[in-house]
Amino acid sequence: MKKYWHILLVMFCFVLSASSCSDDNEEVIDEAWKLKNEEAFNAKAFEAGYNRIESQGKEGSIYYKVLKAGTGKQPLYTSTVKVYYKGTLVDGTKFDQKLFEDGSPFTTLVAGQTILGWTVALQHMHVGDKWEVWIPQELGYGKTGQGEIPAYSTLIFEMELVEISAM
Repeated sequence: MKKYWHILLVMFCFVLSASSCSDDNEEVIDEAWKLKNEEAFNAKAFEAGYNRIESQGKEGSIYYKVLKAGTGKQPLYTSTVKVYYKGTLVDGTKFDQKLFEDGSPFTTLVAGQTILGWTVALQHMHVGDKWEVWIPQELGYGKTGQGEIPAYSTLIFEMELVEISAM
């Protein structure tokens, strides 16, 4: 009986060390991804055409580039808006879209239904604006990620504000 106890103890230690190694490797991968995303986001500060907007609550900032300037009204914090968009990661992976070709635009409240980065951008857009928006993980899905979006991801959206359906 004692022989089996030692074998079980050795097996347990092996399994424990193997699982802790995989956690370390996973953490290294997460740190590398996090660093890549932070560097890509911070580089926008030095690229021509990009502007910075800080969130009202000082949680972070977004960078945006005007692709097409609109002349319509600006939505309020409480407005419902219609938006065409395409979302990608810094490595070019597309994770979501709702484009003109897909039919009707995405309808959402400016605040409360989407990530904070969208709220920041939408409050500064005019109907007809089309922007490229860079959202850091602090204003996106943070350290948890969401579905296909890994933790610590900078999100890149091409957003077009097409309508304010309710102020």
